[in-house]
Amino acid sequence: MSSLSLSRSREALAVPAASALSAKPAMRATVILPAYNEASALPTVLADLVAVLDHRYEIIVVDDGSTDETVAAARAFPCRVVRHRTNHGKGAAVRTGIRYARSELIIVMDADATYPADAIPRMVDMLAECDLVRCSRPRDTQSMPIINRIGNRLFDVLLGFSHGLDGSDHLSGLYGLRREALLRMRLESEGFDLEAEIGIKARIRGLRVESFTIPYNPRLGEKKLRPWRDGLLILRRIVALFLLYNPLVTFVLPGFIVMLLTVLGAALMSSGPLVIPQYFGLDIHSFIITTLGILASFQLIVFGMAAALYGVEAGYRPARWLMRLSSRPVRLGGGLFGFAMTLGAAGYVAALVLSWFRSGAGLFHATREVVLSASVLVLGLQILSAALFLSIFAGRLERLRKAATLDVTADEIYE
Repeated sequence: MSSLSLSRSREALAVPAASALSAKPAMRATVILPAYNEASALPTVLADLVAVLDHRYEIIVVDDGSTDETVAAARAFPCRVVRHRTNHGKGAAVRTGIRYARSELIIVMDADATYPADAIPRMVDMLAECDLVRCSRPRDTQSMPIINRIGNRLFDVLLGFSHGLDGSDHLSGLYGLRREALLRMRLESEGFDLEAEIGIKARIRGLRVESFTIPYNPRLGEKKLRPWRDGLLILRRIVALFLLYNPLVTFVLPGFIVMLLTVLGAALMSSGPLVIPQYFGLDIHSFIITTLGILASFQLIVFGMAAALYGVEAGYRPARWLMRLSSRPVRLGGGLFGFAMTLGAAGYVAALVLSWFRSGAGLFHATREVVLSASVLVLGLQILSAALFLSIFAGRLERLRKAATLDVTADEIYE
């Protein structure tokens, strides 16, 4: 056969193949099953999924360092298997599944046979209108140990109070999101605190969340969640994210309140002892502690600013108060004010020391003046440093502000 006829034969074969590829329906969703020693439950779970889902769904089993026959059980079904050499935790397994997923819609489902597979098509349909779909287990289900039911209710209350999460069962092991939203969250959880992190970050990002109630079945095989150990892990994650993503409430406002109180106390004791007969008397030692409190309170404010900036670097829209503090007039004004405070206080301390030497360097009686001026000097340095610190991030914050303005404008035009 000539090379020309061979080339034409290949082209003829390629045409129907390309047509078949273009006619292939798009993948609806990827189902991720994090599995650790789930050889008992996994066959049931995969059989249910295969019976409910068609070829438009992708199933990924992430074996998290299992020591039983989990991998063998998974390979008996039409699914992809990704393995960790050692056990890293549920959060790590889900992140691995997301990395290997080929669909834009992600469904995460526990591999213990407790969740119904027939809920997944409904979840995928709902993701066309929202960003996160969470399946809620009945509160009175008998398939869950009572300590787990109590813990879930307590965490629902805590998440609602601290982060403003609506609804119930925020720790459900069956939920779906868009892959892009998951990647932007930059998930960090390694264990069972994953669901709390996803719920909190979805709320912070303003994602549209829907939920519906599902039946909950008894688990097959050995349970992996340890109520006290994993409960403390979840609590730590909730508290850490509350401190990190609510810096105005947790650091900045308390810092301002403490600063006002300590400035008032230092002012009252600056001229001499503060004595209320029959109650208490405050002298030089209390004055020193109070002035140190001024510096500590400002550090609290700066720490809140740093936490807010960390959130911005993690991809969250900066808060309005942070934008105002980082504006050019505030930064320049704060830097100049801090510089002036530092120079003035340093000059006053030098004058006090020089006056003491001139008087013969005997007993030093200007303790209050030195403590106050030294505190003002350190505070001035802190203000100057904070202004310089904000200047490092000012460019990024300004770009985010302009991007937000452009987004609003575009929405208004297209609406």
